[in-house]
Amino acid sequence: MFRWLWLLLSVLPCAAQTTEVYDVIAIEYPPFTTSKTIEGGLAFHILQQAFPDYKFRPHIVPPKRAYHMIQHGQWCLSFYPSGEGVASHKIILSEQNIVIGLIRRQQAKPFKWQTLDELSGSRIAILRSGDSSPFSNKFNQAGLSITYTESVQQSVDLVLRQRVDMAMYDDYNFARLTTAVRGQLQFSETSLLQTPVTLFTNPSCQIPLPKNHQPKPLTPANKLSADAAPRRG
Repeated sequence: MFRWLWLLLSVLPCAAQTTEVYDVIAIEYPPFTTSKTIEGGLAFHILQQAFPDYKFRPHIVPPKRAYHMIQHGQWCLSFYPSGEGVASHKIILSEQNIVIGLIRRQQAKPFKWQTLDELSGSRIAILRSGDSSPFSNKFNQAGLSITYTESVQQSVDLVLRQRVDMAMYDDYNFARLTTAVRGQLQFSETSLLQTPVTLFTNPSCQIPLPKNHQPKPLTPANKLSADAAPRRG
């Protein structure tokens, strides 16, 4: 009996060490996903909170690489959107929505539109992806000239240097800009998209993530403060 007990105790640590680690595709989009922190960013933090019995590893790649990996089925989990025509399931991780809009240099008139056609002829910076990605298609069809960037910070820099007229951005990151930078920019009243932090899963991978998880609040330390709300209009 003692021999079997000893064998059981010797095997248990090995079993614990063989817990599978799941790679999650993401791009450099701080504070949500980033290679600059061990944890991988805020999105990975709430992912781990939602599924504490699982281990996840950030796989940070350039935007175009993420797009092509998903389009060619080389993925199982991703924070990068799966896009149209790709089979996927969505797991909502945050209680709050993140507002995706446009930023431009500060102007006196409101920054809003009814259709994207009203922005025709403008130069816009967006994260690099495939030419057939949903936003690329929308902007091209509306007559905007697209400049692709590798990071959201590069998009902001291009707007500030007036290399482009506007850039895709989100309200969460806008609120985290310094007061000086925020004062030079204008966040659109019209949004392109409102979405919670979402994990996309490839149904062909059959990763058994529980379906009864509860969306988590973004950590209190990172919530938008009243005086840091995006400037609109």
